[in-house]
Amino acid sequence: MFLLKPAKKRLKNWFLYRFITSIIFVLNSLPRKSSISLGRFLGKLAYFIITDARKRTQGNLKIAFGEEKDERELKKLALSVFENVGKNVADAVRLKNMKWEEIEKITQIEGLEYFDKAYKMGKGVMALTGHIGNFELLAAYFSLKGYKVSVIGRELYDPRLDDLLVESRESTGLENIPSSASVKQVIRALRSGRALGVLADQDSSRVRGVFVRFFERPARTPVGPVLLAYKTQSPIVPMAIVREKDNKYKIIVREPIKLASSQNKERDIIETTQKYTKVLESIIREYPSQWLWMHDRWKSKSNDCS
Repeated sequence: MFLLKPAKKRLKNWFLYRFITSIIFVLNSLPRKSSISLGRFLGKLAYFIITDARKRTQGNLKIAFGEEKDERELKKLALSVFENVGKNVADAVRLKNMKWEEIEKITQIEGLEYFDKAYKMGKGVMALTGHIGNFELLAAYFSLKGYKVSVIGRELYDPRLDDLLVESRESTGLENIPSSASVKQVIRALRSGRALGVLADQDSSRVRGVFVRFFERPARTPVGPVLLAYKTQSPIVPMAIVREKDNKYKIIVREPIKLASSQNKERDIIETTQKYTKVLESIIREYPSQWLWMHDRWKSKSNDCS
């Protein structure tokens, strides 16, 4: 019986891999408009099928907006979250075959001057964002625009799927740095003047975190980007990408975060982490259907933090 478990797991992973690669093939075969429509349908289907994710999304939205929206509005918003994920995935898997001219046509950017000024300092840029909108396209946009960009990506559970993701990123000129890589490799990328794309809006026990306020509740938040910024003096530039009603994208770049500086290093780390979290929250508040609310953002309690 014990020996059957690994075999079952391998079979399950094989079917899942085949299913995902089939979906990717179909999404790439269709015109963009049809691909997005299919992505939206799959997202809607997931909303009704994946019960745990749906309930968590609804619960998190209630925490964040329960005093502003009624039950009906929250459920409608939860559904749109899943639909947006589906549409963003449809575009993300097509990145490898999209030309810069096509991406430029569907994307506008505000605040580029903040990023450009930070990049030209030559100290590297901590391009800090979250799981908002099509974050894969966000990194590809800057790379294809001519900036040298590296991204830190957590390896997928299936090496074959991870290879597909890395290949897609590298096709747009990105350097993919796995999350298991040494800190030295990350520092080397920054000190060579590269922009480092970092997702820093989830509660993960795999990395060091501190508690800061997120939607008025304590949330365990990664401090890696802040520690790297103090070590390398690379400016932290918060940004996000959001989908608009016409299925075009808007990239929002905000002013660099000023590093707190006092005699208390730990307090400075927390204060700076709170600053960048507040910026990301402001964007999520403005575009609530764009964030991955199915993530258990408030799962850790204060005594869990290291």
